[in-house]
Amino acid sequence: GFVSIYGVSEAARRYFGKALEELTIEEVAMVAGLIKGPNSYAPTKHPELAKQRRNVVLRRLRETGFLTEEVWERAVKEPLRVTPPEDVLTDAPYFLDAVLRQVEEAGVVPLPEGLRIDSTLDPMVQQAATESLEKGLAKLEATHPHLVNHSTEPVQGAVVVLDPKTGSVLALVGGREYRRSQFNRAAQAQRQPGSLFKPFVYLAALEAARENGAGHLTAASLLADEPATFESGTGPWSPQNYDKQFHGPITLRSALELSLNVPAVQAAKTVGTKQIVQLLHRLGVTSAIGDDLSSVALGSSSVSLLEITAAYGSIANGGIAVKPTVVRSTRDRQGDVIWNTVPDRQQATSPQGAYVLTSLLEGVIQRGTATKAKVLGFPGAVAGKTGTTDGYRDAWFVGYTSDVVIGVWVGFDDERSLRLTGSQAALPIWIDLARRVIPPNVPAFVMPSGVVTRTIDPKTGQLATSQCPEQVSEVFIEGTEPSVYCEVHGGGIWERLKHTFGFS
Repeated sequence: GFVSIYGVSEAARRYFGKALEELTIEEVAMVAGLIKGPNSYAPTKHPELAKQRRNVVLRRLRETGFLTEEVWERAVKEPLRVTPPEDVLTDAPYFLDAVLRQVEEAGVVPLPEGLRIDSTLDPMVQQAATESLEKGLAKLEATHPHLVNHSTEPVQGAVVVLDPKTGSVLALVGGREYRRSQFNRAAQAQRQPGSLFKPFVYLAALEAARENGAGHLTAASLLADEPATFESGTGPWSPQNYDKQFHGPITLRSALELSLNVPAVQAAKTVGTKQIVQLLHRLGVTSAIGDDLSSVALGSSSVSLLEITAAYGSIANGGIAVKPTVVRSTRDRQGDVIWNTVPDRQQATSPQGAYVLTSLLEGVIQRGTATKAKVLGFPGAVAGKTGTTDGYRDAWFVGYTSDVVIGVWVGFDDERSLRLTGSQAALPIWIDLARRVIPPNVPAFVMPSGVVTRTIDPKTGQLATSQCPEQVSEVFIEGTEPSVYCEVHGGGIWERLKHTFGFS
């Protein structure tokens, strides 16, 4: 949608709720100070910088003789008071802040009078995101009283909705009660993603197998979920699972569905942490990521909701990363284009790797930590992953279809423990929003060429024989599929002959 910024007149309404001619001299000075940087000196976000800039303008007015010494002394002592009108606070305030930030970073400053910004905002999606977050947080507080007991700051949350094909941010909610806190938790907060990083560990493994052929990790590979000690940057480290249990040999698919920790660390060690960090950056994670096992495998580095949602969007888009944007173009008062956003695209991972990972993440919803989405009746093909950090300080869920990706974060600003998982705190908000913005019966993800299916025995990860009591269909990047028949249930020469010559 379009956002019109009519210079000082609009700023007067946005920050003080009145016409320009009704402003006091210190209010006029603050508005004038915004021209140099509407985001950097926004009083709702950077009050101290805004006040300093206001006082610079006041000093210059005194030096030019516009103000008397007495008026200047009184004006610079006035505290910064901002009283935006209700409509500014209820439309999309966090989104508008992000728009002004992007315009400023693009060098469109000072903002010309009558500037017209074509944003990527979808008003209906934005309203749904705001309502789903508010309703979801209120329900959490009602059902989990510990979230509000002895607390001065409320539990917070953030939502991002992206079009993965274009990078357009359709909705962005940076918290609850903008009037109370203008800090944008969707774009500015850096929080640990926890198990949201695990899919990228396994994607790096799948890509290594694609490049190096059979013998490397695939969706059917068996990983050992058992007590293990690893060397980390701070010494020996023995990761535990959420349920404090170990499950023995388990396929890579099941390890991801259950969000097990030891298999993820083993996979990260096998692939190499530097390769995983490079993959994360290609996919859209812009924050610095430590290359130790804990940072990479279990997500103990910090990222924003916007960038991790964009990374999942790259998978939804067949491995093509598109830099997220809240602005399409800017125009002057005459309608002439000042600046157009050119989508920044790159093939971050192979279409085959992206498809196999999507299949794994569909399993998270069908059988794993996000089955609540299935139980509560969300229809159609959707993939996603819960995220829970150590100490339960952050709860996440990012889920997607081919056309939209939604990211949700829940936590406290002071990083107190929620004592809730991503499935408990973030997933219900995601489900409520997804029902409102994703059409029912979403078609299946399209399998690209270069992906094959095989029937395997999940107990061995090998090709199933007619004697295998459990048989499942699995997807593989072509050239990485297993070639050995199940050696536990009769995978001998006869099975190979049947497969080769079509015997029954």
